[in-house]
Amino acid sequence: MRQILLSVTVAYAILVSGTNLSMATSSDKKAIFSNGMTEGEQAKAAEKLYLAKQYEKAAIQYSQLLSKNPNNYKYNYYYGICALIIDADKSAALPYLKKAMDDDRSPEDIYYYYGRACHLTYRFDEAAKAFSEYAIIIGKKQNDPFNIDTHIAMVMNAKSILDSNQLSEILEDDNTEANNFYSKYEFTADAGKLLSMPDNIIKDSKIVKEDKPTIFLSANGRVMYFSATKEGKSKDIYRVEKDLSGNWGTPIKLDASINTNEDELYPTCNSDGRVLYFSSRGHKSTGGLDIFKVVYNSESKKWGKPENMGSPVNSPDDDYCFVSSGVDQFAYVTSQRNAAKGKVTVMKVPYMNPEELSIAVTGKFKCIGEPTLKEAVITITKNNNPDYIAIINTDINTGEYSIELPGTGAYNYSVEVKGYQIKSETVRFGEFNDRSYIQNIYLNRNKTGSEDLAISNLRLTEVGSVDENLTASGGNTTDGSEIRGMSYEPLNAKKEVKVVEKVINKGIQYKVQIGAFNKLSKDVVEKNLSMMTDTEMLTSYGEESWLKYFVGSESSYESAKNLKETMIQAGFTDAFIVTFENEKPVKGKTKK
Repeated sequence: MRQILLSVTVAYAILVSGTNLSMATSSDKKAIFSNGMTEGEQAKAAEKLYLAKQYEKAAIQYSQLLSKNPNNYKYNYYYGICALIIDADKSAALPYLKKAMDDDRSPEDIYYYYGRACHLTYRFDEAAKAFSEYAIIIGKKQNDPFNIDTHIAMVMNAKSILDSNQLSEILEDDNTEANNFYSKYEFTADAGKLLSMPDNIIKDSKIVKEDKPTIFLSANGRVMYFSATKEGKSKDIYRVEKDLSGNWGTPIKLDASINTNEDELYPTCNSDGRVLYFSSRGHKSTGGLDIFKVVYNSESKKWGKPENMGSPVNSPDDDYCFVSSGVDQFAYVTSQRNAAKGKVTVMKVPYMNPEELSIAVTGKFKCIGEPTLKEAVITITKNNNPDYIAIINTDINTGEYSIELPGTGAYNYSVEVKGYQIKSETVRFGEFNDRSYIQNIYLNRNKTGSEDLAISNLRLTEVGSVDENLTASGGNTTDGSEIRGMSYEPLNAKKEVKVVEKVINKGIQYKVQIGAFNKLSKDVVEKNLSMMTDTEMLTSYGEESWLKYFVGSESSYESAKNLKETMIQAGFTDAFIVTFENEKPVKGKTKK
């Protein structure tokens, strides 16, 4: 009959009290070890280190003990657990845990530790057997420190989802310090941007937080994601999006199809923010944190079902912070696999989104000369096919609409407005990695009674910029005419037009301050920032004694206010708004 003993682990921090787990036998061995201690004395010293969670030092002591007494079940038991915790190669723990498990005197939780070692080394059948044996032994006990049913479910998921053969597809891997893994990522133009703060920067700033605040911004600059805790519950993912006027909205918590009772962490996204990648122990985890992918429908405003990304992205260990490079067809992943205690492995894996995303269009109808007229019916067909793809009714108060079209190519828009003729134009959508567009439909009746229709598509590739190669169809406008801030120039006989962005005088702007430093030089601050964040997201302003960092450059105070709330919710608790004029802060116009 096995002894009913529970050991201490890093992951679960089970406190052992009132139980003597001394390694000494009733009669201490008299053999003197190289450190001058008897076997009994060294066993006691090893036990003390183990209970203090100094696993590296304990492992050294138990290794020496095993060299003298290799069949001692206690030495194998404790050394095996230490190896499981500290060793990068988890298979190193297996022979010791197996030897301890085969001895009936070992504590019952040996089945858990052996099962976990098998799980982490892709021995899924052995892991399931060991976990099941542990579940049988503890029966209906209330105290299950390992939540064994969850482990059984995860190992069964791993058996059906993971494939160790795909590990050979990993392009590069690099062991690094766990608190500095972002420094190994390279954020390309279409890979989005990350905003966070390293430990030493946080200490010297006004930001003091247990968890590093982290926000991910889509490459087109229109969507942000972050993970945060409210009311002491698990961490959930929030989404923030710009409206058609370019102003940030308020943070929206994602629904229960994504946020579970477990933590949802490290949200990132594709270039236009419609494909979300996140880590969770919920959903269908194969062990620890797994990376999931889910697609957002901009027309229905609903999310699909999260999909486990499988091998080689996921493993039985913790995997997180998936960042796709986009056109370069690889992604970065950080993992606990093959990493010693305090270390992680940053990997480059091949990745090309197998899903061809639809064309997401968010638009607004405007009637020139009748600004209160917002109601229109838009019928969309493709390739001269009479069967319509969609019939859209614009919002009668705002003129706004959303639609997802099935792919690239030319679409025919037929616009019907009460009191006007039905007008049609062709709109083309090209092959771009970012398939989200802002569309404006302009209807105009000139002094002679002639009616014109113009449709513009804007594809924002960076914050505040327009792709120079973008052309939009539409026309019947006169050469050089201007329609509400958009200038149209005929390009050919078909009167296709090119969208030209008008230069807007920045004037007053609002920025959100997130960090202030008075002990470090700008070079030192930026060097440290570059290890944890894409510094393109930040602007700085140096005063006589302070170096201040800001995010955003908003023309609307409401947008700045929402951006500030986003920063605060994400963990930048001291964020506040500063008014700028001509790129200089205006004294007396700082707002909390």
